[in-house]
Amino acid sequence: MLVFLSAVCFVGGCSRSPKAEFVTSVPWGLLGPTVILDSHTHTVFSDGALAPQALAAIAVSNGCTALAITDHGDLQATAATPDYFAQIETARKQFPDLILFAGLEWNIPPYRGREHVNVLLEPSLERTLLPEFKARFEGETASAGDGLRWLAQQVPDRDRVVLIYNHPSRLDWDSEENDRDYIAWHEAGGLIIGFEGGPGHQKAASPGDYRGRFRTEARWDPVVAQVGGTWDRLLDAGYNVWGALAVSDYHNADLDYSPCAFARTHLRVPQRDPRGALFALRAGSFWADQGGILNDFDFVLLNRDLLLPATAGEVVRATSSANVMLRVKVRRGSAAQGLPVTIELIGNGITGKPERVASRELSAAEDTFDWQPVTLVAGNDQKSAYFRARAIVKKSPDDVLMAYSNPIRVVLGR
Repeated sequence: MLVFLSAVCFVGGCSRSPKAEFVTSVPWGLLGPTVILDSHTHTVFSDGALAPQALAAIAVSNGCTALAITDHGDLQATAATPDYFAQIETARKQFPDLILFAGLEWNIPPYRGREHVNVLLEPSLERTLLPEFKARFEGETASAGDGLRWLAQQVPDRDRVVLIYNHPSRLDWDSEENDRDYIAWHEAGGLIIGFEGGPGHQKAASPGDYRGRFRTEARWDPVVAQVGGTWDRLLDAGYNVWGALAVSDYHNADLDYSPCAFARTHLRVPQRDPRGALFALRAGSFWADQGGILNDFDFVLLNRDLLLPATAGEVVRATSSANVMLRVKVRRGSAAQGLPVTIELIGNGITGKPERVASRELSAAEDTFDWQPVTLVAGNDQKSAYFRARAIVKKSPDDVLMAYSNPIRVVLGR
């Protein structure tokens, strides 16, 4: 390494300090293998129609390479029981190339079933932790903070556990409830990674089966879809929180598309195993689409002082005049062949407030959008700027499909 640095100094000179450098890197973010995940499904062990083996078979046939079975944690349901784990283990043996989690959808207190959080663990921990977690922290007397802190104590290695806030706006009473929940849950253990931006139940008359005060927007939860909404407010405040996750929430074929048939989360992983999938979820190295519009959605930040482009989930330190470039490159899926794709960039780095900062429609022959801000300013945290991307395909005026990336953050100053 010293020889390499010396050679760089000899050839390029070392008098100029770099204007950009990595603060948080995701080494596999650019070139790691891809895993296609559905992180939210149900079986006969709660209110689903299929046994675990049958659900896994459908998922594999649809192209899933990772699946989380997350039956409800209600005390009267039979998730996190010996038979639950045994049947999922049988499915693992039947489909050895499928990364399969035996998870739990937690009725997080004090909402009495109104709000749900998915709990995913490294498989070696599932049998030992989930039954006790369910027994302790389901029920009216349980505490969310106690449950989150207990789980954090049991799993001090954060890369072995992931918690996800499911269908966050479906039953909300006010528009900032999710902000408050995320901050409180994040501070109680640091296990929650973000939001299920693309909820399941997409066959419902109101996509996502959102029938309360808030509805999905182009099938995505308002937390993610609204520019300046919950996700943007949290990012603006400096939280590294992810929302580019789309699921089936499969219960039955009447209400839901089957796993990976419509919603897909694309993980860039360090290795193709459960630990690799959890690494990716925690790092933010993933994006999601609905309807098969994109096969690839690469969102990167480039600067001449970075040896590699920064990818989703990464944090870069740069001067406000560092001449960074944001690039989005897409590879269309079957649902977008021959159609234009509109790329939108959302962030706070231009005015200091979350907004749509750039947009361009790519013709059917185009696949790349480059955008370069003149200077960068910090947002509400007074330290950093962030940018995220989405792709929009209008198949018809009434049929709009989207894909979302996770953000890239730029800490300003040297």
